[in-house]
Amino acid sequence: MAAITHGLHRMTVQESNGAAIGQGGTIFIDDTAEHTGPFIGFIAITNAVLDVSECTSNIEDAADFTIEKGWTVYGQFDSLTLGSGTILAYKG
Repeated sequence: MAAITHGLHRMTVQESNGAAIGQGGTIFIDDTAEHTGPFIGFIAITNAVLDVSECTSNIEDAADFTIEKGWTVYGQFDSLTLGSGTILAYKG
C-alpha cells in the first residue's frame, strides 16, 4: 500500500480501513526528537520512555511512562517523542 498523504475524508473505504490498522507504514524511532504522525499506535522494540509532555495525543493528564519491550500502545498520536528507548510507530 502506498503512503497515506491525505486525510481520511478523502480516502476510499479500503484506504481508510487500512489506515485504521496501521497499513500506512511504520517509522523506527530511536532518538529524542519529535516525530510527526499521525500514528495509531506503537510497539516497544526495547524498553522505552514516552515523553508525554512533548507528545500530541489522546493521552490526558499522564506523566512520562515506561513501555516494556514487546508492549503495544494504541491511540491517536499527532506526534511522538521518546525520553529513551526504541519503538516502531504505526502510521495512520
